[in-house]
Amino acid sequence: MSDSSADRRATHQPGGPTLTYTILVRGFTAPVRLAGRSGAATARFDLTLTVAHPGRGFPDDIAAVMSYEDIVEALRSLCAEDGISGPDYLAERAAALCLAHTKVQRASVEVELPSAQCDGAGIGASVTRDQDDNR
Repeated sequence: MSDSSADRRATHQPGGPTLTYTILVRGFTAPVRLAGRSGAATARFDLTLTVAHPGRGFPDDIAAVMSYEDIVEALRSLCAEDGISGPDYLAERAAALCLAHTKVQRASVEVELPSAQCDGAGIGASVTRDQDDNR
């Protein structure tokens, strides 16, 4: 995830916290190879990212804001790993990948995987991590 905002400063509310905006990624799916299972399963991700606002008058330029494509590419790389242990691993790693970007202040990640049984039930994990947790 690129971050070319070294010369920008986060915008603060007068006497308050940094202004933020929210990025939502809903229903991202990718095949994963789970440890102990043959074949691939389809993982489903929902992300809510709280991101520092780039400031007043920022240019209409992808470099000024978080790129959805960067997030999706990071998720694709994560899902390409072999022997994934489960949805908790995927949720933790996805949150860490998002928080590696300095603009992201908070990452909430939900992951669902199909059950190994044929009953249609799924398994999942949900985590919320803050930038302070990632240091």
